[in-house]
Amino acid sequence: MEALVSSISEFLAAIIARFGYVGRPRRRTNIRDELKLLDEIRSSQAFGVESESAHHLSSHISNEIARYSGVVRKRKVPWGTVIISAIIGLPALYLTFTLVQDGFVWYSIFPGLVAAFFVIGGLGVLFTGDDSEQPEASPK
Repeated sequence: MEALVSSISEFLAAIIARFGYVGRPRRRTNIRDELKLLDEIRSSQAFGVESESAHHLSSHISNEIARYSGVVRKRKVPWGTVIISAIIGLPALYLTFTLVQDGFVWYSIFPGLVAAFFVIGGLGVLFTGDDSEQPEASPK
C-alpha cells in the first residue's frame, strides 16, 4: 500500500511539474551546479581544460547566464505585420496567377511585384521576428 501511495504521489508531482506549477528548479541553482561540474571536468585527468566537453559546458553556462540576466530575449513575431502581408500579398499572388494562366501578359508584372514584395516580406518577418525594440549594442 505504501508503494502505491508513493508511486501515485510521484506520478502526480511529475504531471504538475510538467505543466510548470511546481518543481521547476531555480536557474541560479542550475548554474551553480553546472559551474561545479565544469570545475570537476577541468580538474579531471581524463578531460582537462582544453577538452571538447569543457568547451561545450562552458558555452552552455554562458548562454544560461545571458538568458538569466536578460541579455538574450525571446524573439517576438509581429503577427499584425504577417497578417497584413498575407491579406495584401496572397490576393495579388492569385491575381497574377489568373492573369498568366492562359499566357504571359505584360500587365501581370505589377500585381506580381506587389505579391512578391508582400509575401516575401511577410515570410521574412515571420521567420526572423522583430528586433526593433531591442537596444543596439554599444561599441566598447
